[in-house]
Amino acid sequence: MMHSDIKLIKPSIVICISEDGQDEYKIREIKAGIEEEGIPYSLLQAKNSDAIALAWQAAAASQLGVGVGVSPAGVCIHYHKLSEDTPLFISETASNPGIWRQFGYNAARLVKGLPFKDNDNRKSVIDIDDEAQLYEQVYQIVMKVLSETAQGAGRSTYV
Repeated sequence: MMHSDIKLIKPSIVICISEDGQDEYKIREIKAGIEEEGIPYSLLQAKNSDAIALAWQAAAASQLGVGVGVSPAGVCIHYHKLSEDTPLFISETASNPGIWRQFGYNAARLVKGLPFKDNDNRKSVIDIDDEAQLYEQVYQIVMKVLSETAQGAGRSTYV
């Protein structure tokens, strides 16, 4: 089982999958969305079967701070600076490949600081009234992470 204090060597979005389910179609679509945005990914398996818990575990393990949890009941995107019980996006739609691929796109776009691809079936669990406010918050988080990363490497950033 993966511990949240362990970081993977390769900077990537971590996709954490449940050992219980056969989710190869979901995983294939999520990976395709991430690949199309040009961000690397890594796969982990865990005994947990809750998409939110899997996504939190994945975000904690990712050097990019972004994780996707895949369970038989749903798909979730989490960011390591959010509280464990407040993921960025969650979908309990079990049979929609378009949504699965969109989760891959949006996880990668979170890393890149780009606006999310929109889908009416997506359910945001962040309580924000204005979409522009959400994008601003995500932008601020991404800029902070980039700044911290650059400072840790001995470089300065210009924001």
